[in-house]
Amino acid sequence: MKDTAVDMVVVEGEHHAHVLLAGEMDLLSAPSVRGHLLDLVSERPLVLDVAGVSFFDAEGLRTVAVTARRGLERGTGVALVGARPFPEKMFRILRMHEVVPLCSTAREALCCLLPRTDEEIADWLGH
Repeated sequence: MKDTAVDMVVVEGEHHAHVLLAGEMDLLSAPSVRGHLLDLVSERPLVLDVAGVSFFDAEGLRTVAVTARRGLERGTGVALVGARPFPEKMFRILRMHEVVPLCSTAREALCCLLPRTDEEIADWLGH
């Protein structure tokens, strides 16, 4: 069996985390990635950059879905940047794009994740 791994770089912002992933998100690698993403999304919104992910299997897609569900529960959220055509198609077929915005840039992803009303902004900033 081939040993697979996903490289993960986390860039902590003041109010969000930007996570860059590279490798294959599959049955072997996804569980450890999932644990890290769940910890991060419990605290703040995530911009999940998957431009470096060369392959997603069902477990990789499940990792994103479970992370997004935790984000919804915690009021944070996940937006995806850089999905290749096949994974993007799968996200759309499975209607995951309705919960996890598929974005072209990190700036667009932040616009999808950040609060929109004055009340939401005040809550988000802790005022």
